[in-house]
Amino acid sequence: MMLVLSASCLAWAAPLEEIRQILREKSLKPPAESQLAAMSDENLLQKLREIDNYARYFESDEYHSPMSRRESWVGIGADLVEQDGKFFLAVYHGGAAELAGIADHSRLIEIDGKSVAHVDVESIADSLKGMEGTSVSLFVEQPGGRMSRFQVEREMFSPLDVEPITPGVHQVLRIRRFVGGLTKSALLATLDFLGRESRAATGARSDVLIIDLRDAGGGDLYEAFDVAGLFLPQGAILGTMCRRADDNREIRSTDGEKFTMPMALLVGPDTASAAEVFAGTLQQYGRAKLIGQRTFGKCVTQTDVHLSDGSVLRYTNAEVRLPDGTSCSGVGLQPDRDVRDAELRDLTWLVSEADALL
Repeated sequence: MMLVLSASCLAWAAPLEEIRQILREKSLKPPAESQLAAMSDENLLQKLREIDNYARYFESDEYHSPMSRRESWVGIGADLVEQDGKFFLAVYHGGAAELAGIADHSRLIEIDGKSVAHVDVESIADSLKGMEGTSVSLFVEQPGGRMSRFQVEREMFSPLDVEPITPGVHQVLRIRRFVGGLTKSALLATLDFLGRESRAATGARSDVLIIDLRDAGGGDLYEAFDVAGLFLPQGAILGTMCRRADDNREIRSTDGEKFTMPMALLVGPDTASAAEVFAGTLQQYGRAKLIGQRTFGKCVTQTDVHLSDGSVLRYTNAEVRLPDGTSCSGVGLQPDRDVRDAELRDLTWLVSEADALL
């Protein structure tokens, strides 16, 4: 979850002329001069969003690269997800919430006996935070409808880049973000470990791969391309980066280790950006079946520029086209198997559907 500061919260003057020049020369869709001239310290964040819906401005002390891995933190080991006014817990493998028995994508009903209905997301997030060793009481509706109360002790937690989970007969690998230089190597190491474990138990390598992208909001686009290339032959077009003035660049699969097992990708409305490109590429080649709901619809990429005063401007610099030349922007990806809301939150059910589809 990203909390965006309002324009009135800027602590010092932004380098406006520097920002104007970058947007004028580099943004995917050049803004009108009148839009650039209208920007001021008081309305910068608002005007940036009017020019580019994905543009952001960060003061130096609040910036964290979206391409870097998530560091350790103290908490319940779950992300808070808001959908249609309801709140759900995206539970991390090995975190405090999972160890307490909370199922992934459980709906949050109460925190310490207080209802979360009609409470804003920032206040709910604050209620879940606390010092290491303190506990919080959570009343949730688990996938399938069962209402349960759990006492969760907050603890230090380091998330995995690729989370192995076993909700049924098949192993599922969850990717929440494509991290440059890390996700591909983590996936290879995980597949190698699971392959050795499977051979030791059954004498055969697992013949199905299910990747959970329901909470994958993006990350490093080139890392997503590299991971997709693990499942496609050398030279296959993975996508095309389209910048201004017909500056288009095809991205192709490289050589190296390839995997040929049947694949299913679990997707939903929160699957976006690099994760959508990864899923769309494999779907178009027939390498993976998509199960879930239509994805977010963001096939554009942003870049972060460090400004002279240490602050950072993020802006859209390219559109990504899938192998067939189309873009998912504004439309998302249509799954091969569409499911209802309750089914989308039930990982065990989704795995059974993947098993039947593959």
